[in-house]
Amino acid sequence: MNMYDKRIRLRELMAAPECVPMMGAYDVLSAKLIEQAGFPIVYTGSFITGASQYFLADVGLVQLKDLLPLAYEIAKEVDLPIVCDVDNGWFHSGNIWRTVHEFESAGVSGIQVEDGIIGKHVSTGAVDMSKDVMCDHIRAMCEARKDPNFVIIARTDALWLKNDLEETIDRCNAYLDAGADACFITFPGSIQGMKGWRHRIHGPVVTTCIRFEDSIAQETEAGACLSCYWPNTIYAAFTAVRNTLKQFAETRDMTKVDAKFDEDELLKLLPLQKYYDQMDKYHGEKMYLGG
Repeated sequence: MNMYDKRIRLRELMAAPECVPMMGAYDVLSAKLIEQAGFPIVYTGSFITGASQYFLADVGLVQLKDLLPLAYEIAKEVDLPIVCDVDNGWFHSGNIWRTVHEFESAGVSGIQVEDGIIGKHVSTGAVDMSKDVMCDHIRAMCEARKDPNFVIIARTDALWLKNDLEETIDRCNAYLDAGADACFITFPGSIQGMKGWRHRIHGPVVTTCIRFEDSIAQETEAGACLSCYWPNTIYAAFTAVRNTLKQFAETRDMTKVDAKFDEDELLKLLPLQKYYDQMDKYHGEKMYLGG
């Protein structure tokens, strides 16, 4: 599937009757495992990329140059739509244009842009850009994209960080009116309450939770089109690696470590045969003999 078909596929999934999970990948291998497991969308975020690639907390430190390389590698290797977190687009109009240009050129299917400036994961409190400024950013992104099927998702954390439902609904509708293809709401807990006010938002809703308390069926019932499960793979990797190292450090005996390794399964996932076939077909012994 080429990058244009992936974008069309993402739009089809957004319009599907059931909420579709977007699974977070922190590297290419985790993205391939997401694909192998049958999930339909890969997601990359600033939290998991910053933590896994640079050991940075998600406090606005990662930039375009940090997030783009992983997006490119995943889009190149995985035959699924990929949605990428781009924080707030990095503020001014020039950076916003470049953000869209770079991620679209990398083969990404869509981006998620937020209205926060700083303060998501720190105790000082969140600082948001104004609704009007965010709407201007969305309009600029819509104008910057070359492929009209490139998806732009606009995020607000007003419900999570401020517990302000009315501001959440107002911002979502304003962002949709400005041209966003969907709005993105972060929930502090269960999203079941959205059933009572989902009709007030006039477009697709993407959700994520700080504490995952709902099933896909419940998210569908609440009215979400996509749900972002951003931490699953990195939390699983963190737990497994930590436990494996702890057990081996304590026992000095791999037979007493719970982790079971299957190198054959990993080798099957890697594209070894493709390279073997190419080498046999075009090089053989000549590449070593200079022939």
